[in-house]
Amino acid sequence: MPTPGSQALPAISAALVATELARIESSPTFRRSPRHQRLLRYLVTRTLVGDASRLKESVLAVEVFDRDPSRFDPQKDTTVRVEARRLRQKLSRFYEREGADCALAIHLDAGGYVPTFELRPLAGLAGLPSLLVLPFVNLSGDATLDAWCDALTDETIDALVQLPRLKVVARTTSFSFKGRHVDVREIAREVGVRTLLEGSVQSRGDGRRVVAQLIDGATGIHLWSHAFEADGADDVHRVVHALARAIVRGLSLQAGVTVLSRAAHRISEDAEARDCYQRGRYLLGRHTRSAYQDAAALFDRAIDRDPSFALAWAAKAKACIGLYGMAVAPDPQMVHAARIAVAHALDLDPELGVAHAAASTLALAHDRNFARAERAALEAIRYAPGHAYVHHNYAWTLLFAGRFIEAEHEFGIAQELDPLDPMLRTHHALVDFYRRDFASAARSLRGVLEMEPQNLVARVLCASSLLGLGAFDEALAAFERIDADIPSDSIGLLGIVQAHALAGRHDQARAAFDALRARFGESRVGPYRMAIASSRLGDADEAFAWLDRAAAAHDLNLVCLAVDPSVDALRDDPRWKPALGRYGLPVMDVRRPSLQAAHS
Repeated sequence: MPTPGSQALPAISAALVATELARIESSPTFRRSPRHQRLLRYLVTRTLVGDASRLKESVLAVEVFDRDPSRFDPQKDTTVRVEARRLRQKLSRFYEREGADCALAIHLDAGGYVPTFELRPLAGLAGLPSLLVLPFVNLSGDATLDAWCDALTDETIDALVQLPRLKVVARTTSFSFKGRHVDVREIAREVGVRTLLEGSVQSRGDGRRVVAQLIDGATGIHLWSHAFEADGADDVHRVVHALARAIVRGLSLQAGVTVLSRAAHRISEDAEARDCYQRGRYLLGRHTRSAYQDAAALFDRAIDRDPSFALAWAAKAKACIGLYGMAVAPDPQMVHAARIAVAHALDLDPELGVAHAAASTLALAHDRNFARAERAALEAIRYAPGHAYVHHNYAWTLLFAGRFIEAEHEFGIAQELDPLDPMLRTHHALVDFYRRDFASAARSLRGVLEMEPQNLVARVLCASSLLGLGAFDEALAAFERIDADIPSDSIGLLGIVQAHALAGRHDQARAAFDALRARFGESRVGPYRMAIASSRLGDADEAFAWLDRAAAAHDLNLVCLAVDPSVDALRDDPRWKPALGRYGLPVMDVRRPSLQAAHS
């Protein structure tokens, strides 16, 4: 449903408009103006339901301002025009101030009453001060302080990322510079930031001395320096909030005290709980089954020590979701544990962005409820606009809905906040992969493999892109190497099946499929992968039967079905669209890249 002068709907979703409208209404600019709230909501709602033709002065006078239709004379009563002009002025002030980081702008052009919608996902980051926190260096000679320095770096990033007017690079990129002796100007160019925070920890009698410096990324000149004295009893969270406030002052930003005081309440007062939380967070970044299991156990210990530790509950949810995603047969107990953890986190802290993001992942991956997933993702962005994880999470929802333009924007934001995270770069390449630009996807994935040659997801997607390009023998060789390197995972043999089948080598494809079943058994391959193999082999009946099993088992992979090129052979089958509907997935033809999926 297009609106004049705007990007066409449904490229801009109604859920996004509703979320931004709620933010406008609760803002300081609009909070004490119920008349303008009512007018704006009426205009937006009528437009979204396709009833913009009713947005005329006479209708607004009656339905918004309670005028008597038999007596209303627009020549004498200018209420509608005056209030519309004031509404435009308020919207302008809102987007200049508290709404500068909004993902969407609602405009009301002079002389009309039909609002237009502008998607501006990078607006909140463009022009903002950007900061990279380098890992604090342990200069004490005491190796036991290494973990304290890492925790100090982590907590400083966490505190600063909650500031709405500061772009803070994420932990993955920050820690990639640990132990590297590189000129700060080179680092600034590589990451694309204006300012760097460099720090060290030294021993000083019975205490510690923390020195922090802000450095201009272009010139290498020190802009600000401060030293903090901490005795042996002082822990990270006391030092970090003093440090964060000082950095805010050093950057000449406003509103730091309010935001940081809220952030301070998120840190547990229990030292052991904090230590377990930090160690668990480190393990989350390793993205392996054993690391997720160990992380979940550490978060449980943190919660046992401090049941009110909302961040630990949210991190526990992420660990459980990670375990759920890596399982061939999803464990319902993991999903249940993740839901409980999310509920506890949000009960304790309703404004915790990472908890809303975890709720979004569950709604998408397990429930396949795209509308609920999008609402939760937008809530996450509302409360943590500078957090790479929440933008990454929203990009997933958009990607699997076939909304590739919006997904590209969100991945761009996440990558700007965490430019060196290989997994984020890998997932970003999926935008090109799913819109069938296999050459671009392969280029991006080769770049990831230059950073991490053994990144399994990037290796599989790169080989799959070669399948899309018709380079079947090259793809076959890549999948054979994957199978040799990781024989415990069925993904290599699955790729071998696909490469032979697409090359027309049916006997070899069938032999590889038999080997896949013999080595792993159908239960260890998983229903979605079995569906892909059956589709490639031309057995549509088997493929649809396996998809039904995948849906019944809540196989995480099923969420990508609507956009996955691996099952393109099924798309012209009359059973395809009804199957998508049964599974709660969007119906679209992604083989036509100009199309965006319909959504509400």
